[in-house]
Amino acid sequence: MLSIKLTSIRWLLFWLTIICFSLYFYVDTIIEYINGYIPENFKRGFFDSKIWFIGHILGASASLLLGPLQFWERVRNKYLKYHRIGGKIFIVGSLIASICAFRLNLMYDCKPCRVSLGILSILWLITTFIAWWAILHKNIKAHRQFMVRSYTAALAFVFIRLFPLIGYKNMFPFLETQMERRTTAEWLCWVIPMLIVEIYLVWWPLIITKKVSPKANE
Repeated sequence: MLSIKLTSIRWLLFWLTIICFSLYFYVDTIIEYINGYIPENFKRGFFDSKIWFIGHILGASASLLLGPLQFWERVRNKYLKYHRIGGKIFIVGSLIASICAFRLNLMYDCKPCRVSLGILSILWLITTFIAWWAILHKNIKAHRQFMVRSYTAALAFVFIRLFPLIGYKNMFPFLETQMERRTTAEWLCWVIPMLIVEIYLVWWPLIITKKVSPKANE
């Protein structure tokens, strides 16, 4: 009983942390965009950049706001109808946001960062599509795992905005230029979370699986 309570507390703290990061990102960044601020490098006309910018913001908002509730087991089991509707909105929003993110990445002011963010955008698109494909074919396990990966890709854009709070120079004092520090941060903000997710979803279950005795199969 005690171990169950400790596990619940750990997950509660985990989700509270994720929600706090997302809310900070939303208030500090997205609200500013909604109020009319658009970075200079994206001011290339409505169809050249702004439409992609708006699509990314709206799609990412769906992912960030719906994500925690979609993974909350109690809500998922008790309100299955909501879970399905929320899941459809999450998937559509993530697909739109990832496609728009890839287009915006081609106009990103940090040119060395474009490789990292381009790969992240593609991963976000692929993991979201596989999650949708899996649920269409009633593959619940694959659907859940790729939804986790899709949400992790969405959160990477939140983590990117947290690095300036700490300071690139404080994080990477051994790197000489600000561009090197920024590029390194752009890579780490999604590679490390994705690696942690893979360890949790794939590596750890294999490690803790008990070896079955050959006699047990007889």
